[in-house]
Amino acid sequence: MSAVIQIDEQALIAACEHLDTACLSDAMDSMGLDGGLLGIDQQVPGARCVGFAYTVCYESVEVGDGFRNAANYIDDVPANAVIVSSNPGRTDCTTWGDILTHVAIGKQIAGTIIDGAARDIDTVRRLGYPLFSRARYMKSAKNRVQLKAVQVPLSIGGTRVAPGDLMVCDSSGCIAIAREHASEVVRRAHAVERTEQDIIASVGDGLSLKQARALHRYDQPWLSTEAKQRALS
Repeated sequence: MSAVIQIDEQALIAACEHLDTACLSDAMDSMGLDGGLLGIDQQVPGARCVGFAYTVCYESVEVGDGFRNAANYIDDVPANAVIVSSNPGRTDCTTWGDILTHVAIGKQIAGTIIDGAARDIDTVRRLGYPLFSRARYMKSAKNRVQLKAVQVPLSIGGTRVAPGDLMVCDSSGCIAIAREHASEVVRRAHAVERTEQDIIASVGDGLSLKQARALHRYDQPWLSTEAKQRALS
């Protein structure tokens, strides 16, 4: 196994801008890690985002307990962060809409993941903001939920998301990578991507899929080129 290579935060972001969630997921599989956020879908076709998680947690309130305004946590979210907001999983009221979208764009926030519902999707799409959510629904969360905490660990689709996790979202979904594993996951994901490209090229050159997969070690696509050559020699 190759030594773990430490990569600084900006390099991690830059590297993940060119990696899809499928390669990252395969890399995590090879390490026995699960980062996929099951049930979270892309709401703006073609949109993707990469950044470190700023987590937000809501809780339900009892009807008649007085007015509960929309949360203003976004004022404290730094530029380039990915908001990860949990309702948690509640889809009968929304915690994201047009106002938060406009504010997020103005603050240069990288994107938003909602474990729950979002609304004003036409506006979100017109603005091209990277939004990923469990559902779409028009009913407001005002007087139904309130902000419980920010920058706390969340559980989304059975996956733990902690503040500062590296988040990557694209048309295949969203994935959370714990900071301590991010450098190695990115290294392996690049190797997975190269392996798949090599297999496609070899099939184009006339090899069968079975031959191409064996040649490029599809059983262990995260291996470096040098490790694959040693294994074949």
